Amino acid sequence: MLARVQRFLITTFEWHVVLNCAFASFVVGMPLILFVPRRFDPDRRLPHRVGTFFWGRLVWALNPFWKLEVEGLERLRKGGPYLICSNHQSLLDVLVIMALGSDFKWVSGLRFFKIPMFAHYMKATGYIGADLKNPFSAGAILEECGAWIDRGVSVGMFPEGTRSRTGEVGLFKSGAFRVAVDRDVPVIPVAIDGSREALPAGSWSWLGASPFKRIRVRLLAPIELSSLDQPSATELSRACRSSIQACLAQWRTEGEGGRTEPIRSEVALPEATRASSGR
Repeated sequence: MLARVQRFLITTFEWHVVLNCAFASFVVGMPLILFVPRRFDPDRRLPHRVGTFFWGRLVWALNPFWKLEVEGLERLRKGGPYLICSNHQSLLDVLVIMALGSDFKWVSGLRFFKIPMFAHYMKATGYIGADLKNPFSAGAILEECGAWIDRGVSVGMFPEGTRSRTGEVGLFKSGAFRVAVDRDVPVIPVAIDGSREALPAGSWSWLGASPFKRIRVRLLAPIELSSLDQPSATELSRACRSSIQACLAQWRTEGEGGRTEPIRSEVALPEATRASSGR
């Protein structure tokens, strides 16, 4: 009984932090959209950076139960734009990618564009709604992604299209990589592990007995189209997926038999995020 009460209280606290940070990003971000003329912020970077502050920095700082470790942020500081592609284990993956601090536009499920208050905020910030149930919408989505890349703004997405319920990496939709082929931009694979244990798909609470969870994210080496034997969206998706799978396999092997190399932790995200946001 005591364990159930503890789980309820901690889960309530965690969601309280997440939802209040989301509300704060709306309260601060919407005036920037409404009152800052587009000519001063044509790419709507300001409201996005508000989101990276509240969802990418504050949400982790306020929650003592989630420990975020980030590696490879320097890869986002070497030019761009990029197609940022991550595996998907949990709703928390959105907060993980926001913690990278980079200027980019999300490709997100259309259902998130139907949430009151946030629908207008997401659209005005330039995020891209993807109707996963309508294959005929793919062309329009890729056009929007391409338009942002043409402006020098990176695009972030989860190529699996849904969260993994097992922790294993699902198939990547090759169509998501067509924009990288058409625009000849590098793909940055992002490996995330531990978010499923903190908030698995289909649940409001964590897995296991302990609420303390370690979430790891690593930005892997960019994949250039020219580096592939067969430069196509299919081969690009396979290369990206394989890179992420190899990273997860390494982490999980270390977890079973001890670490084989030191892990560079960047839990002090504010400095890293400021550097990344200054691109």
